[in-house]
Amino acid sequence: MNQNGLNVLISKEDLQKRVAELANEISQQKIDIVVGALTGAFIFVADLVRAMPSQNLKVQFVKASSYGSGTERSSFTVSGLEKLDIEGKNILLVDDIFDTGHTLCSLSKAMFERGAKTVRTCALLDKPSRREVDFDIDYRGFTIENLFVVGYGLDYAEEYRTLPDVCYFPEAK
Repeated sequence: MNQNGLNVLISKEDLQKRVAELANEISQQKIDIVVGALTGAFIFVADLVRAMPSQNLKVQFVKASSYGSGTERSSFTVSGLEKLDIEGKNILLVDDIFDTGHTLCSLSKAMFERGAKTVRTCALLDKPSRREVDFDIDYRGFTIENLFVVGYGLDYAEEYRTLPDVCYFPEAK
């Protein structure tokens, strides 16, 4: 349990190690632009691109929102797609959690519609028990149980994003 009364699911050290492994794995592919899904993936994206062996990468973000201020999916909105210059580019689409699959599936389709040459997907966390769409990702950090997690960019009502570990609430287990 950490100082906020939350249970640590994935430690800062384990996160750093896995991000480095993912960066090396992803770097085997040609990537022109990394597109992160805000807001939850911002820390993961920053750590990932800094760990990638020198590639001339552009980093851009779109704002994808599914939860509002609660813990249940309430709506899905995306903004910022119109600002992306991705035609003919190799895209790495990065999100914090791959759970229902709606976000990465929808964003991937939108990237292809906007002319992306390739779209690879990456998520820090994978919750396969929550999947609602027939879609899989190319790179995953950790597969986890169906817990509501916070920290390392993930939030609950815009709080807990800056925790260095991925944590869950004691009553959630």
